[in-house]
Amino acid sequence: MERVLLASVFARPAFGPNCPLSGSGLGLPLTKAIPWQSWGGNSPRHPARGLPRVLAIDAPRSEGPAVALTILGVSALFTGGVPEGQVLGHWRLTFADGRTEEHSLRMGVHAAEATHLEPRSLVTDDGVKVRTVGVMDVGGEAVRLDLFDIPLHRPGHLRSLAFHVEEAGASFLWCDVFVAVEQPIVCPFRGQGGRVSIEEIATIVRQRDPVRLERALEQFSQGVLRSSNLDEAKGLSLLFLGAISAALLETGAPRSLHLIQLQAARELDEQSSKEEVNASAMKWIRGVLEGLLEPLNRTPDPIQQATRIINENLAEDIDDSELAQRVGLSTSHFRAKFRAQMGQPVARYIMAMRLERANEMLKTGGMPVHCV
Repeated sequence: MERVLLASVFARPAFGPNCPLSGSGLGLPLTKAIPWQSWGGNSPRHPARGLPRVLAIDAPRSEGPAVALTILGVSALFTGGVPEGQVLGHWRLTFADGRTEEHSLRMGVHAAEATHLEPRSLVTDDGVKVRTVGVMDVGGEAVRLDLFDIPLHRPGHLRSLAFHVEEAGASFLWCDVFVAVEQPIVCPFRGQGGRVSIEEIATIVRQRDPVRLERALEQFSQGVLRSSNLDEAKGLSLLFLGAISAALLETGAPRSLHLIQLQAARELDEQSSKEEVNASAMKWIRGVLEGLLEPLNRTPDPIQQATRIINENLAEDIDDSELAQRVGLSTSHFRAKFRAQMGQPVARYIMAMRLERANEMLKTGGMPVHCV
């Protein structure tokens, strides 16, 4: 099993402050979108009086059970007069089997007046980890941004989740909500979510497509490192090398390629860790591919350049206009070419890569969600 971080999508207001964090230092694929803000009290003069009391979210689809929530936001505003220990709001989770569970946020425990900028870092009695990760501007006033890691009482397949604000009078702003799930480790070449399938390898090699080939190599490397055991890593390496070799033989490569496969198999069998398997396999794979893409690489493909820029700067703010300028295309031409070549818009590709990077940090580093 592997722990995967899934972003939740929820309705946001048309106007409001933007989250200033880019994800740098957090490793989270933050949206930087306008946060949802809750109702804050009954007083006619209360600045958050007309806002909603409930944030309803359909749980992101997953193949495994949810084990935790990771939430970025402001907790909380307008808390004057609220006593310590008072419940300000709660997260209610509904599972596929009909079970529900709640996680309350209490004044002075999970939440504290957000205009008090002193950083927080604590683990509450109920296991919630809270730490301050930044500051944002709300209505001309600096407020504290906190990251919450909330472990679930019992893992389960989530159907929905919702945040309910209580009558105490405090207001919350939620920037991003992530669900951590445990799901089976699957073949990295299932061909879902924009990934390259193993059946596409032959076409990629025949067409000498450097962008998709590099993507396939990255998928392969990540798959080896995420394998559940050493034998699985070696088997995946031989499968991928075999697919590459078969495609090359179809394009007229010499039959001596079979001997290279045998030599690679013997070397892989001697490796004692997934990292060693990955390094050995990549050496053999790049060896058999040497020169295949050289004619294309003399004139760098602009979309290949763009994907490289994106992957090297995932923690930074990047948009299609900047990318177009850096690869020498007009913005409109770049957008159309990127969608045609990558099968998705630039923004969606960036979000997918950020999610993938965050998941890798969780899995390969053995780090809990709140530390990523």
